[in-house]
Amino acid sequence: MGGRHAELVHPVNRYAAALRETLHALIELGTELSDADWHRPTECPLWTVGDVYGHVTAGEQWMASGHPPPAGFQEWIDADVHRRRGQSRAEVLHELTEVARLRGRQLADPPDPAGPATYPWGEPTTVADLLGTRVFDCWVHEQDVRRAVGRPGGLDAPGGYVARDILVPLLPRIVARRAKAPAGATVRLTVTDQIGMDLVVAVDDSGRGRLAPTVAGHPTAHITLAWESYARLSAGRGQRAEHHAVVTGDRELAERVLAHLAITP
Repeated sequence: MGGRHAELVHPVNRYAAALRETLHALIELGTELSDADWHRPTECPLWTVGDVYGHVTAGEQWMASGHPPPAGFQEWIDADVHRRRGQSRAEVLHELTEVARLRGRQLADPPDPAGPATYPWGEPTTVADLLGTRVFDCWVHEQDVRRAVGRPGGLDAPGGYVARDILVPLLPRIVARRAKAPAGATVRLTVTDQIGMDLVVAVDDSGRGRLAPTVAGHPTAHITLAWESYARLSAGRGQRAEHHAVVTGDRELAERVLAHLAITP
């Protein structure tokens, strides 16, 4: 594979394109909202639609400034949200539009994907993984806004596929460690609708989970649910009872998996 082609298919380029698309979608949606929409509550506890826009704006300004580690993760998030509560919808949208333009210019020539970076909560990572996390965060918040104002869409946007690629590698740990599936157990997860998947997690004799291509016979537990429900539960949105899931096999194990899907703080 040639160097130029390898550069084009590198995940960091996918992430950059997905982030640009998600920010554009949020800005376009924001211009269509009323002041009443701006103050509607979202699934983020204590946050309105306007708070979500303030949070996304602050996050991208942080990225644009070189993403220095903040002094305190939750304090940093809260301070930027609270500060923008005194601004109008037009002011916040203007601020987001300006930082989105800046980010677009920066991402046209992205830095070394393997370069060192730090998540805002202090964990070391790479530039590529930090950017992927930003896509996930912005796409989840776009969905928060859409549900709050009754304007569905974007579930299969590029940001949704980045979200899928972030969530899937975490399933083995969720099944084996969080849900405490026993050694020898297999859990099949079938996701339907906009972004479909059919995955199997097998737990080995040492208690470690791994993604398996197939499973002989019937899995220990089989969970089928829609992509929106899987994404919402994984982002800690809503209660389990709000999401329809078809479960066969070991129901208790399946319910433990569903109860532990959330990866967000």
